[in-house]
Amino acid sequence: MSHVWITGVDGQRALRPSLEFPSAAAIAAADAFEVQLSKAMQVVVQQCKADRVTNEALGIIREKWMLGSQVRNQVHPIALASNVDPLLAHRAAYTYSKPIVAISARADRFGADEISLCVLLASQSWEQLPGKNLRWADWWSILEAPNLRRDTRLITLVAKRIESTGNRNVRDAITAFRNHFKDWNTTVLSDEALSAEVASVKIGEHHVD
Repeated sequence: MSHVWITGVDGQRALRPSLEFPSAAAIAAADAFEVQLSKAMQVVVQQCKADRVTNEALGIIREKWMLGSQVRNQVHPIALASNVDPLLAHRAAYTYSKPIVAISARADRFGADEISLCVLLASQSWEQLPGKNLRWADWWSILEAPNLRRDTRLITLVAKRIESTGNRNVRDAITAFRNHFKDWNTTVLSDEALSAEVASVKIGEHHVD
């Protein structure tokens, strides 16, 4: 895998994965990817800003979905072409995402950082995405769980089930799903078996707090 430049919360640049003695080739590859990433993220930011104006009524989940969708469309192709780990590409993207997402300590939680979670959210089309009325904090809790995010089918089924309760406070329900599927490799289950397993989890139904 190629290396990338990332900017820390302190503003310092560093090569990732780390190299004690980076070669000229590694630095050149990181420089070249940075140029492409900068251009791609300009498009991402522009598209996200425009969509925020056009679809303001759709709220924060639309904004996060749009960010993830644009990163998929603009950043992932150049990461693939440059042999860059997508999670490292997400981390490097924070350097250029400030108008949409600011760099914070959470950016270093590869796979569970905000851009990566938005990319997971956008694994579904906007039309098919469940949970549009959930809070972003609730979506974050679903998406960051390692045992849930490894299977995008599970993310969708859990969001649908939680949304169906009609509850505004869904923290306990999310915790129930995270605990139920702890240490499971659900990717081996059929769609029918996974759907049945999600339906079997006991959570509060049709109660408005």
